[in-house]
Amino acid sequence: MKKKHLKWSYKIIFSIIGLLFIKVFEFAFLNRVIHWFWKIPLDSMGEFIGIIVTILILLPFIIIVLNQRIRLEGAEEKYRKLAYYDPLTGLSNRRYFEEKVSHSLMQDSKEGKIGAVIFIDIDGFKLVNDTYGHEIGDSLLKEIGKRLLASVRKEDLISRFAGDEFIFYLPNVDKASVLIIVKRIIEDINKPFVINNNTILTSTSVGISFFSEKRKDIKSLLRNADKAMYKAKLHGKNTYEIFNEDNEY
Repeated sequence: MKKKHLKWSYKIIFSIIGLLFIKVFEFAFLNRVIHWFWKIPLDSMGEFIGIIVTILILLPFIIIVLNQRIRLEGAEEKYRKLAYYDPLTGLSNRRYFEEKVSHSLMQDSKEGKIGAVIFIDIDGFKLVNDTYGHEIGDSLLKEIGKRLLASVRKEDLISRFAGDEFIFYLPNVDKASVLIIVKRIIEDINKPFVINNNTILTSTSVGISFFSEKRKDIKSLLRNADKAMYKAKLHGKNTYEIFNEDNEY
């Protein structure tokens, strides 16, 4: 802390010395240089030099303000990443998902659009951790995140819910298109992962909840997709189930 204050003290001292130097020589030196370079009449030189000195006096403060602004923006971006993104996979987290989707659902419901929330769980992930260790398990989650991103459209939102669970928001899409995406996700997760010379086979269980006028708040959609996912696990895993509003589990 002392070194920091000492550093700023030197900056202030040098700034004052520089300003005094300019003040002493502004008429003796700048007067002649500016007259020679810009051909400004000598009777107008005093006002012109006054403007230059004012700019030079204000310049350090402008630089300080800009520097603080850049630092503040950097801190805000860092906070945003900590608040809204999963540090392991780099995907958005549950908090970001709920806030983003809640806003989108309000807009989509006004425009009469349909879509879906998808909840997936990696089958047997605990066994991977127990067999290969948590470091390999973390690496597997990173690779799964990459495959999931490649399986969906650009307009879709994917987030890490918790542990080995991931959630999706598919806006403005019909049932047939959702099933195509879900089947592609299952196929991609079924492909072997090679991590640190270990070949890991895994699968995923998927639950789907379509939003409608009856079910359009994010917490209900996630809860229903979660119920459908657990039913997929009961049906042998490595498959999907659609939540049925008329026949809750």
